[in-house]
Amino acid sequence: MRFSSKFLSAAFAAVFLAVQAGCGGGGSDGDAPPPPETPQDNNESRRQGESLDSLESRWRQAVRDKPTGVTTSVSITGPSLYLTATGGQAQVSAPGTLVPAPLLPKNPRCIYFADAQVGTEVGFLVLEGARIEISSGTLGTVDVASAKASTQAPSGSTSPVVELTTEDRMTGLDPSITLPSDWSDAQASLSYSDGVLIHASNVTLTGFTRGVFVTSTGSTPLTGSVSLASATKMYWDSDSRIQVASSTVHSPSFALGGEVQTGAFTSTDLQALSAQPSMITGRQGEMTLRPGSANSEGSFQLTQAVMQDESMLIQPELELAFDTKDVTVKQSQRTLIPVVYREKGLKGDAVLSALQVTGSGKEAVSVALDDAPTYLGQLWATVEDSGIIAPFLAIGLAPLSPFIAIGEAIVCLFSTCPEAYPVWVKAGTVSRFHVIVQGKVPPGTYEATVTLVGRNYVPQTIPVRFTVTE
Repeated sequence: MRFSSKFLSAAFAAVFLAVQAGCGGGGSDGDAPPPPETPQDNNESRRQGESLDSLESRWRQAVRDKPTGVTTSVSITGPSLYLTATGGQAQVSAPGTLVPAPLLPKNPRCIYFADAQVGTEVGFLVLEGARIEISSGTLGTVDVASAKASTQAPSGSTSPVVELTTEDRMTGLDPSITLPSDWSDAQASLSYSDGVLIHASNVTLTGFTRGVFVTSTGSTPLTGSVSLASATKMYWDSDSRIQVASSTVHSPSFALGGEVQTGAFTSTDLQALSAQPSMITGRQGEMTLRPGSANSEGSFQLTQAVMQDESMLIQPELELAFDTKDVTVKQSQRTLIPVVYREKGLKGDAVLSALQVTGSGKEAVSVALDDAPTYLGQLWATVEDSGIIAPFLAIGLAPLSPFIAIGEAIVCLFSTCPEAYPVWVKAGTVSRFHVIVQGKVPPGTYEATVTLVGRNYVPQTIPVRFTVTE
C-alpha cells in the first residue's frame, strides 16, 4: 500500500503532538518523570503489587499535619467528675491547699522544695503537715496527671473543692540533700518521692506542723509560716493532692467522665444527641473544673464519647492491609504475618470489643493486644475504685480471649518482637501489628480466620493459611 507524502506528514505531526500532550511537554528523550503524587493519591487504598512498607509510608504521609477529631465545645455537670490527662498542665495560685500523702501509713506527710529562696538565701525547704495552705503567691504552671471535681467536701476541707494530682516528668532530677538527724523519716521518704517542676513566686505557706530550711551553711527550723520567694522543684508522694476552688487543665490528650448528670456539645459537625455522654476523650483542650461541673474553654478536638446508653458517638473508618500468601513454620518455632492498619476518617477513635480466632488452626494463631493509653486506663480505674456505676465502664479496655498472646513480650528477648494491635485506636493512627503463627500443632496444613470485632466499627477479618513442618 502506498501513502502520499501529505498523509505521512499529517500522521507524523499527530504522533508528535500526542507524545507532547502525554508527556507534559517533556524533553527530547521522551522519558519525563511521572507527576508527583498528590495527598489524595497517598490516601488511596493499597495498590496492586504495592509492598506493605510502601503503603504504610504513603498512608502516614496522607495524615501528616492533618487535624483529628471533631471541633466542639462541651459542658458537663455531675456530683463527681474526673479528668485524666497526658501532658496536662494547670496554674496553681492562692488560695489553695497542699495535702501531702504519706508513702506508708507511718511515714510523715512532707513536701520538699528545691532551689528554694527564703529571704536572701537559697536552699532546700522541707515542710511537714497534713494540710499546708497556700495563703498568697503562685506555684506557677504545674504538671497535672488528673483532676477531680466533686460536690462533696473531701476529708479535712469545709467545702467542696477541685483536687489535682501531679505528674513526675523530672527524669534524672532526683534531689541530693542531707537533712538533720531529727528528720530521718523525712529523709527516707524523700528517696521515694515524685517530683514536679514548679515556678513558685512570692508564696506564703502556712499550717505546717514543723519545717526546716537547709543551706550550704546549715539548717534553720521553721514553724507556722514561711515566705518562699521562688522555687523550681517540688517533691512529694504521688497520691498527694492540690485542692483549689477551680482549675483549668490544658492537655494534648485527655479523658473526662464520672457520675455525669447532664452534658451538651456545641458543634456544627455533631447532630442533636438522643443520650447524654458518660465520658469523652479529646485533644488540645482546656477544661475548667469546678465542684460539680466541667466546661471547655473555647473549642477542642473531640475524638470519642461514650453515651449513657453505652453507645459510641463517633464512627471511625478502620482499614487493614495484609498479604494473603501461605506461610510455613517449623514445629516449636513461629512466624509473624504483618498487618498494616489505619483509622482513615480522622474523626473518631476506634475501640475493639473482642478478638476472635476460628478455623482448624486456631490453636496456633494469636494476636497480641496493646493496652489503651494510660490516661484512659487511669480514668477507668479511678471511677471504678470510687464506686460510681458509670455506663462507660461497661467497655473493657483489655478484652479477654483464649487467643490473645499475653506475655509475648518475653519472646522478644530472643527473636523479633511482634507488634500488638491496640484495644483503643486513636483517630488518624497509621501503624501495623502482627498475626502470630506458632508451630505448636502437628505437621500439616491449616486455616484460621482472625476477626477484630469493633465496638464502633464493622468486623475486620484476616484469613490465615499455614503449613507446619517437622
